[in-house]
Amino acid sequence: MHDPTTQSIVLTSLETRQVRVGVWAGFGALATYLANAFLPLPPFLETTFFLLMGPCVVAAFVGIYPFLNRPRPTVSALMSVVFGVIGGATRMMFASVQLNNLEYIRGYMEGAEPAVEETWRLIFRGVFTVQNGLNWVSDFFVDVAAFLIAVVMWRHPAFGRWFALFTTVTIAPHLLLKSITFPRPPAEAGLFDAGPLVGLWFLVMTIQIARWVGFRGSPGRCTPGD
Repeated sequence: MHDPTTQSIVLTSLETRQVRVGVWAGFGALATYLANAFLPLPPFLETTFFLLMGPCVVAAFVGIYPFLNRPRPTVSALMSVVFGVIGGATRMMFASVQLNNLEYIRGYMEGAEPAVEETWRLIFRGVFTVQNGLNWVSDFFVDVAAFLIAVVMWRHPAFGRWFALFTTVTIAPHLLLKSITFPRPPAEAGLFDAGPLVGLWFLVMTIQIARWVGFRGSPGRCTPGD
């Protein structure tokens, strides 16, 4: 039986451009995540990056679909994109809800009487559970998308079994911890946030796709289809 991991990846020029957009969007999602986590950004940039991560994730999953769907179409590749898009869209919902709560409720608390301020503080704590739920949904869909991509990787020419195992090992702790402590976040329940492991997987996958698809002036390892 012919081993699909030895086959070439054939992409049309349009598909190549689509995958490259997905790669850049993937790097953009990682950049916004790291910038918000580690850099002292001015409020405007902090808000912008926080909101843009979700759309970047959506564009990344849609962009890399032709690459994942080679050398033969699979249901796993298609479903991974569907789950990834839902995860990215929900991520933006989570960010929007959190920013609105912070802006409006803190505004209501400023200058209020102590009793009124305490009431708003309790409301503030209550509505934050909504964004926690949205964050869990976003993480769940992205994690499932990653597991589906691991299935694709197993017999994919650009990845293979080691990449599939790496994906499983890095994603499983995140989904497991968030599921065990749901509805509380793992860090709030006395465990640790395994989100950086998901970011590591996303970075490794994006770099590997970038190596294969290349960029302007660097054709990569894919075979032109037109």
